[in-house]
Formats: sequence, C-alpha cells, structure tokens
Amino acid sequence: MNKDIIKKFELAEKLLAEKKYEESIANFSEILKTYPNFIPAIYNLGLCYEFSNQFEKAELSYDKCHSLKPDEVRFINNLATIYLKQSKFEQALPLLKKSLEISENQPIIVIYTLMCLVDLNKRKEAEKFGNEKLKTFSEHSELNKLHGKNLMNLGKHKE
Repeated sequence: MNKDIIKKFELAEKLLAEKKYEESIANFSEILKTYPNFIPAIYNLGLCYEFSNQFEKAELSYDKCHSLKPDEVRFINNLATIYLKQSKFEQALPLLKKSLEISENQPIIVIYTLMCLVDLNKRKEAEKFGNEKLKTFSEHSELNKLHGKNLMNLGKHKE
C-alpha cells in the first residue's frame, strides 16, 4: 500500500472520529477504488454509514466484511446489529447465534438474541434461551428484565 493511500486512510479515520461522516465516506470510498477488499476501510465505511443512519449502505459494508472474514465476531455482530436497526430479525438471529457459538461471553449479544426470539414470537425458545443464559449472566439487569417480560407473556412469571 502506498504512502498516499495510508495518509488518506489516516485522514478518513480522523474525520470519522470527528463525526464528519460524509467527508470520511468520500475518503474511504476513494481508497476502496484502489483496494476493494481492504477490510479496515470497508468496516470504517460501514461505521460512517451506520452513524449517519444510512443503514442499508452500512449493511452492504458489514456484509462484505463478513463475507471476507466469516468468523470474525466483530463483523458478525455489526451485521446483526444493523439488521436489528432495520427490524430484520430473521436475518439477525442466525448471526447472533453464530456469534455466541464463537464467543459466549457477550451479554449484549445475549440480550439482542433474546429480543430477536421474542420479536419473532419464538417465546418457548426465548424462555429456554433466557433460562440458560441467566445461569451465566444472573446479575445482568436488562437480561433479567427482558426474560421476566417474556415469562409474563407466557404466563410463567414468578414474583
């Protein structure tokens, strides 16, 4: 990679940090014309799109990262999260489950998975999943709250 591209990447990262998303998008996009599979630029482009609420474009970036490195938890989680932001629960759920298979100690991904199961009206699966994950994350208030709400809807909540 030549020095000009490295400088452009550093500038794009600086602009991203400064929340100047459109300028950052322009710089990352220019880099990708020369290096179309340069994952750091693709990923950061996705962040720019996500932070500027351009979820469909962020999805394309995160999907490309995921296709280039399918077992990278960060890429799986970002793609799943962008699906959730678009209420694409059917697409998010298998990614969330895959992420937890790779790395179990992710309480926020556990919560997102439980939310997906509830939103997809898979309440029995949500009950089983919640019961299992509360063994590990018993002190997590958000997980307890969400699991309790699901149990209430199933008529199984205990005070």
